[in-house]
Amino acid sequence: MTSPAAALPVTFLVASPHGDLPYAPELAGVPLEGCPLQTTYGEYFAGLRDFCMGPGQAALFEAAGRAAGRPVAATEVTELVIKAQKHGALYHPASIEVRFPGGQATLGANVAASPHGWAALAREHTVLDRLSREVPEAGLPRPLCFDEGDRLDILLVEWFAGFHEFHAATGGGIVVWDFEGGGIAPLGPERAGEAYRQAARILALCLEVESGARIWPWRHAAGDFVVRRDESGLETRLITARGYGPSALGGGERGLLHFFLTTTLFMRLDRLDGVGARAFLPGWCLAAAVEGMLDALGQRPGIQKHIPDFAAALRRVTPDDWRSLLTTDADFCSDPDAPFLMEHLSGHLVELFDILSR
Repeated sequence: MTSPAAALPVTFLVASPHGDLPYAPELAGVPLEGCPLQTTYGEYFAGLRDFCMGPGQAALFEAAGRAAGRPVAATEVTELVIKAQKHGALYHPASIEVRFPGGQATLGANVAASPHGWAALAREHTVLDRLSREVPEAGLPRPLCFDEGDRLDILLVEWFAGFHEFHAATGGGIVVWDFEGGGIAPLGPERAGEAYRQAARILALCLEVESGARIWPWRHAAGDFVVRRDESGLETRLITARGYGPSALGGGERGLLHFFLTTTLFMRLDRLDGVGARAFLPGWCLAAAVEGMLDALGQRPGIQKHIPDFAAALRRVTPDDWRSLLTTDADFCSDPDAPFLMEHLSGHLVELFDILSR
């Protein structure tokens, strides 16, 4: 017997800078961009459809119920809209929209289609499940369903409606990729600073001081952070957490200082327009990152245990002291971005010392 959900009409779309494109039958045999196993668009959309009708069905209907403020039965759902959002090195994320009379609910689906992606998605499920419970104030997406299939693994998560990637622009400044609201839009200096302040604050909230466990890796160029703008201001969210563990320096004071330094350094790293040459953001980004981390770390009781006067301790760290934290970190030295960051390290440390000395 066919269930009501199995008979639902499903629409497939592909997001683009010029608007959503309908999924055309001739795409069925085209491999997903960057997929080493050559998984096709046809297999991708069929896998997502089967997931929605099977393992993910309950979570989708629960999301519809939350949006409606009442239970939504399968017979009330009029359509599912599955949209391929982008293609990354590890995942091929999609949005899944559940439509019903009077409303709709949208969730996100991270789709892994390669061995590296499968391993990363399993780690991400574990990390998001932990941090969304232990650090709810960080606002990470809550995992709702995880399914390991034959060729596609899918992690269903909360969808941050109205949030978009932001990147350093080739012509200078910061831009938001708001393809729903008209395309690429500039982010003014004040709001740009607030975006990076909140990003650093989120990472600091998720730091486990005793062990040194932190969210890592993360990158602006990968679109890990997104922003939503409206009349009331700006909000930043972190939409992924591919790993969580201590650096080579562990926890305690050295681990905390290492986290502080690497976060300020990588916060300034992006690729022009998200995909171009590496870019190192100006000093305003560093000032915003320092403010965001001090705001979060100042509220952590564990900080006082390891460093009774954290702000004063930071002021005592010289540029040479900061540099030694990196040169003893084998993970940093082997990072593909390390040579570029080392070119900017001396200036960064002078600026950091100046900001912390004020």
